[in-house]
Amino acid sequence: MRKRGVWLGLLALLLLWPAAAVWADDPDSRTSGYGWSFDDGETYFDEDVTVKQGEVVDGDLGVFNGTLTLEEGSTVNGDIFVANGDVQAAGRVNGNLAVVKGDLVLAQSGWVTGEIFGMGGTREIAGHVDGNLSGLFGKTVLSSTAIVGGDVLGGPGDLVLDPAAQIGGQVERIPGPSLPFLQPETEFPELTPPALPALPSLPELPGNEPDTLGQRFGRFVGRSVAAVILSLALLVAGALIVAIWPRPTQRVANCIADLPLRSLGLGLLTFLIAVALEALAVILLAIIGVVSAALMATVILIPVGLLLILLGVLLLAVVPLALAVGMLLGWVALAELVGQKVLAALKAQKVSPLAAVIVGLLATVWLPAVLWLIAPCCLAWPVVILLTSIGLGAVILTRFGTRHCLPAAPHAQPVAVDTLPAELPADVMDQEAGLPDGPAATG
Repeated sequence: MRKRGVWLGLLALLLLWPAAAVWADDPDSRTSGYGWSFDDGETYFDEDVTVKQGEVVDGDLGVFNGTLTLEEGSTVNGDIFVANGDVQAAGRVNGNLAVVKGDLVLAQSGWVTGEIFGMGGTREIAGHVDGNLSGLFGKTVLSSTAIVGGDVLGGPGDLVLDPAAQIGGQVERIPGPSLPFLQPETEFPELTPPALPALPSLPELPGNEPDTLGQRFGRFVGRSVAAVILSLALLVAGALIVAIWPRPTQRVANCIADLPLRSLGLGLLTFLIAVALEALAVILLAIIGVVSAALMATVILIPVGLLLILLGVLLLAVVPLALAVGMLLGWVALAELVGQKVLAALKAQKVSPLAAVIVGLLATVWLPAVLWLIAPCCLAWPVVILLTSIGLGAVILTRFGTRHCLPAAPHAQPVAVDTLPAELPADVMDQEAGLPDGPAATG
């Protein structure tokens, strides 16, 4: 469990460390570096900080790209974090002390009431540590006067303990991975190679020769077979879609006919959004991979790490899968619309949706297929994206064919019979009998 905590803490430090470079404010008036004041402490950038004897610092203290010196008799009431710098501590720290990429020297008069965490560099402990001491990727040395109240964790790296050092907890060593660049340097005896005979001069290698006619013909045949297979697969998929979901396909086709420009613009915008989401998914997958590796360092958490990796892969596949389904449905709907126009021009009678889709796909797939034969990546894919953007925008507007993109026209409301004027009484009708419908004559 302690290993897991150390690795998670290391992950948090690595994620926050690069952001520290943008925290610098105006130059500190007291020194030549940069400082940023917080409510609970102060952080310094690109300068050396010294807490003098008798001085008391209330709050957390951070130093980036500089050396921190705590003189004997000084006190820091808070946590200390130092990155890319050394620490000389002879005073008292009422909190935790973390040093990343730097050396730490805790003198015999130094006292840390919390825990010490170090990554990289050398840690020489001669003072008092109430909590745990963790050192990664470097060298940790405990002298005879060192007192550690908690556990001592060292590695990958050297862990040197004086027999007189007092340790209240356990001592754990993390073995380093067997990688060439992490192995300690080994001195080998100098070897003198035997004298070798002179090698004959080799002829100059010819430059990049143009492809032969057979090679060009072979690549053309391969692209032709690929184009035929992809076209047939598109025809089969279109027939299945229009047979299984005829109404959603018809709604998307009607939306293309009603709003072609809006569908095209929304389709192109959807491609851009999909690229941005996929880039974000890649970043999240990288973070999940680091966290999973840290969890799998403990045997009991291996299933959790594998589950996180599986969830990351699924997260990475959501956007491409949804985009592919939308492109396919949009292309089939566009093909149905084009097929209806073509068959109407040919004066065909009783055109079925399946026949319209087949004719429309044959009419739209030939251009990408020909461009694939000429240049697969340079010409084919831009045309496919532009062609499917119209249908993809209509798919988004109709929510994958589940609704119409335009509101339906309101139906005429029938007039109720009770609202008609009632029949005149009989005596009134008798009085009006024989009178003209026009205005009465005036005397």
